[in-house]
Amino acid sequence: MINRTEDLKSIIFAIFYIAIVFFTGMYGYALIEGWSLTDSFFMTVITISTVGYGTPRDLSPAGKVFTSLLIFSSITLGVYAISKITGFIVEGKLSQTLKRRKMLKELVKMRNHYIVVGAGTIGLSIARMLSERGLKVILVDNDPERVEYIEELSNDFTCFKGDAVNEEVLKQIGVDHAKGLITTLPVDADNVFVVLTARQLNPSLEIIAKANEVESIKKLEYAGASKVLPILEIGARRMVNLILNPSIEGFLDTLVESGDIQLYFEQVSVPEEFPPEGIELGKLRIPQETGLIVIAVHDNDSGRSIFNPGASTLIKSGQSLMVLGKKEQIEKLRHLLQG
Repeated sequence: MINRTEDLKSIIFAIFYIAIVFFTGMYGYALIEGWSLTDSFFMTVITISTVGYGTPRDLSPAGKVFTSLLIFSSITLGVYAISKITGFIVEGKLSQTLKRRKMLKELVKMRNHYIVVGAGTIGLSIARMLSERGLKVILVDNDPERVEYIEELSNDFTCFKGDAVNEEVLKQIGVDHAKGLITTLPVDADNVFVVLTARQLNPSLEIIAKANEVESIKKLEYAGASKVLPILEIGARRMVNLILNPSIEGFLDTLVESGDIQLYFEQVSVPEEFPPEGIELGKLRIPQETGLIVIAVHDNDSGRSIFNPGASTLIKSGQSLMVLGKKEQIEKLRHLLQG
């Protein structure tokens, strides 16, 4: 982007000096030869363009020297400006084409990634949070300026220009091999189309949709969204809790993010190779081995959860542990369950 900006400045610089050469030629003929501005303008045009028309009048020796200098200056600056403009257009399009082709090849190979549709404030924040957890993320938006801005801002995730409402775009970003999709477009109708198309392309995809209007929740659910979040209603509920229960809300904020320590509330799946008879939670010694707090045990099949599970709670494959702790502690738990 820096090189492109410098090239653009060079083009503006060259055009500016060509304009100076033009006006210098026009007023130079008027002063040296005593011609009218019309004749001086015509002489300057045919001299700079080198079209070969005859001079309006005979030139004096000083006029001939001035004309020679004017031709030399105009040709030099003209060639420079044309080369810069041509390079700016051709190289820019070529680099963009090559970059997009390379990106598409990489996206074909991507597996178990997360797609965030909409590069607004919410979408960008979601992409950042997912990438901070070491996950592969593709942020999709149809605004080329917004995509370019985000690409300059961060290299933590892939930013793709395209309209996710289009089925071909979803195929290009590998929705059929993705693990999850979050759509945050400002228009609910567009979110519905994204959810509907993504669900058809990948029936097992986990899809989270933002609802800008409460009336759109049912439509998004019918389209195939796994969960729908009414953002405005959630914001309103949070404000009510802040005004009525400021201490509790403040405690939760401190719990999740306190200074340099960032805690995560995460769902960790029990692996399939876990002993089929299960292991009691107390024998796993999760707090002692990892430092995590086990909030609940969730059964993935029934959807039921056991909150504040006791030491005798049996942990089996097909369940998930809801835990609170730091990122490295969560990774320790995954290794512990696999071992």
